[in-house]
Amino acid sequence: MAKFNPFIKLITLLITLSFSSVSNATLSNNAEADALFTRIDNGEAVYDNELYLNLLNQIEPLIAKNDVNRQLRLARARCWSHNIFEPGQIAKALDFAKHALTHPQLSSYPNHKLGLELCQTWYAERDGDVESALNGYNNILRKAYALEDLRLVADSRAMRGYLHSFQGNFSQALEDLISAQSLYDNLDLPIFVEINLYEIAKAYRRFGDQKSAIRYFRKLEQIKRKNNNFDSANTMLASIAIAEEELGNLHKSKALFEQSYQYWQKKGDDSLKATVAVNIAGTLIKLGEFKQAKKYLAEAEPIILENDPGFYSYMHLFYAQIYLAEKQLEQAHNSVALSRAAFSSLKNASGLAQLLQIETQIFREQGLWQRAFNSQSAYIEIHNQLDDKLLSSYTTEMRTRFNTEQIENENRHLIENQQLRELELTMLEQNKLQQGIIIALGGLLIVIISLFAYKQSQKNKLLSALALTDDLTQLPNRRYIYNKAQRCFEEALIYERPLSFIAFDADYFKRVNDTYGHEVGDNTLKFLADSCRAVLGTKYIAARVGGEEFLVVLPNTDKAQAINVAEELVQRIRNANFSSFPEGFSITISAGVSSIEVTDNKLLPLLKRADDALYNAKHQGRDQVKSL
Repeated sequence: MAKFNPFIKLITLLITLSFSSVSNATLSNNAEADALFTRIDNGEAVYDNELYLNLLNQIEPLIAKNDVNRQLRLARARCWSHNIFEPGQIAKALDFAKHALTHPQLSSYPNHKLGLELCQTWYAERDGDVESALNGYNNILRKAYALEDLRLVADSRAMRGYLHSFQGNFSQALEDLISAQSLYDNLDLPIFVEINLYEIAKAYRRFGDQKSAIRYFRKLEQIKRKNNNFDSANTMLASIAIAEEELGNLHKSKALFEQSYQYWQKKGDDSLKATVAVNIAGTLIKLGEFKQAKKYLAEAEPIILENDPGFYSYMHLFYAQIYLAEKQLEQAHNSVALSRAAFSSLKNASGLAQLLQIETQIFREQGLWQRAFNSQSAYIEIHNQLDDKLLSSYTTEMRTRFNTEQIENENRHLIENQQLRELELTMLEQNKLQQGIIIALGGLLIVIISLFAYKQSQKNKLLSALALTDDLTQLPNRRYIYNKAQRCFEEALIYERPLSFIAFDADYFKRVNDTYGHEVGDNTLKFLADSCRAVLGTKYIAARVGGEEFLVVLPNTDKAQAINVAEELVQRIRNANFSSFPEGFSITISAGVSSIEVTDNKLLPLLKRADDALYNAKHQGRDQVKSL
């Protein structure tokens, strides 16, 4: 938050001193209520529903009946007070939100209306209405950006990112979660920073990058234990156990799950103990310990109900596996049906694929070959879709992971604009109590705000200039090269000149980071940039467009010439002297070339051909050049 100008502080002091004794009493109540609201907004009671309700009950008598703004703020807070782990609370929350959204003056407070809509959408997702929830998040996010409400933007992005991650849309999930993380950091909301870090870790885990996920979970576990938040630290243990299971470390996973289970058992928290019981059952099944797995599921079954479709779906999936192993085939079919309904409501394709494999085995045991064939065919279809989706998500996620600069700039502008708006709102709140003083000082405030806007404009110009260069490689960045590419493309069309592009990136770059560390990875990127400068000279322009990806613009250059340049670059890096790097280090690149054709009327298809050619080079062995 920007500091107030000392003159504005003086104005605020003069206004405060002019308040009557009645006004002071009102201000005192409002200040106390706002302080309690801040405690709620900062997440102080996010893990303690009893404390949350207590704070709400303290706020209610402090707010005047005609204070519509704070009454609506209280309604927003009450909407989030319903505990989803208690039977019937989700339905009550949805009814509350529906009724609150009928308030006759709500249209005059768009931020409060949007906050209630976000609450309603989140509970709808918890109720299993995933499709409408996703549409709701999209709509809310669009409106939140229009209102420049940073907190609503952060919350809606975090919630949508969670949903995308659960559905397997990892690129969209990480883009949302990274953006939310930046906003929570800037809003100084450490509790929500931790919650969001947890979701980022889960996204990496679901994406298949279990080692990165474990690093995030371990970091969060240490933070939680340092803050004496042992419940959350134990939740991290269960998450690490899931990641270890994905890595094939089943005995380590089992031990971690058992540690988490025993913790909740000692705490007497049957709901969380049941969720861990479902997870540990899955690990035990993989270890062939079906009897023990069934015992855990039997403990969880009375608690894990249909209104929690995530755990409900896997609980019955695991039951189906156990019944299949016990040759209780009809019971296995019943569990398959229950699991399928839950997975379908969540649109969880990965879960459905696992389910179809089990169903195929059940039909085989029964000798129902046609049904077994049908289930196997459905499994293959979903599995192929998941493979395609995973490849696409991997490509986009890698770009998203390193494309945080744009997100940071967008968030920075939102934050700075909100700071100005908060200043205006502060003055308007005081205006309700002393109209005369505010009117007298209104002209002066306009001048001050104009100065703020002018300084902001100058700052934005400086930021724009700094934002054109990649800090690590000192090459132009994505924004600069795309603008340059567009200008070259337009000139090529007008003057009918040749134009080509080279897209290249480092082969197995993740292996470099994993083997030698990120410092060597950074030095590798600098080496690629230096090699690029040596080959291209001043004739062509290269830029780092993300991670280990680079783009070269070659004006007045046809495809054959561009291929020669690309091959020279590939050969130079292949034969480079790596003596300054660790022993055994080497690196190669793959490159894709595209050139303008008579049918091209937009830049994007031309860039995409270069990108597609790059991926052809990757898939056909790497360390080579391909063109399209």
